[in-house]
Amino acid sequence: MGPAFLLAFPLLLALSTPCDAFIIGNILEHGKDTALKRSYRINITQVRPNITQILKIPKKTPPITSVYTPKDWGSCGYEVRTSQQSQLLIAGYLRKGALYFTRCHMVYFWYRLTDEQRLGFQELYKNGCKCQIQPCLLCWRHCPQPDRRECVWRQKDCNYRIWNGDQSLYSMCAPRPDGHCGWTRIDILNYHRETTPPPPRQTTPEMLYIM
Repeated sequence: MGPAFLLAFPLLLALSTPCDAFIIGNILEHGKDTALKRSYRINITQVRPNITQILKIPKKTPPITSVYTPKDWGSCGYEVRTSQQSQLLIAGYLRKGALYFTRCHMVYFWYRLTDEQRLGFQELYKNGCKCQIQPCLLCWRHCPQPDRRECVWRQKDCNYRIWNGDQSLYSMCAPRPDGHCGWTRIDILNYHRETTPPPPRQTTPEMLYIM
């Protein structure tokens, strides 16, 4: 399995494998490191007045002001090479209320996403939680036929890259009216954003998606 395919795993994690939390934040500075982990102070981005970018988080999670990553590069540790990094899309997992992430999760600049991807993360990808993305590994053969809960991810010449191809950049895997999962083009021009407020925390399901 080539390194190009390995680079595709963060996208698969984002679109088909649940992570505890998705946030968009600004890394402000180094925090207090330990022997095994690196700490960064973070500010959750406010994209519009009174609207912060916590895309997914368990209920009753305390405010996130720091994030943690392994120091060891071999453990997929992430290192900020500038004094600050702004508008980062970070996927990670929670441990005792603290957010941990690695470069093997998804860490990507928000402004580099397509409009379709931004809308997907903000509102639409959650609709595909019952679907799974299956990469077509043996491109020199016919790709397997997906079952009703799968979308086959095809990339030309098995050149799996995170941000290449129509399926990655402009589409989502979600249930269709017949109950089968399939790739659907995200229509940013005709989509009407949700305007109703999220339900109260005490009645929310275990995982919240917040605009």
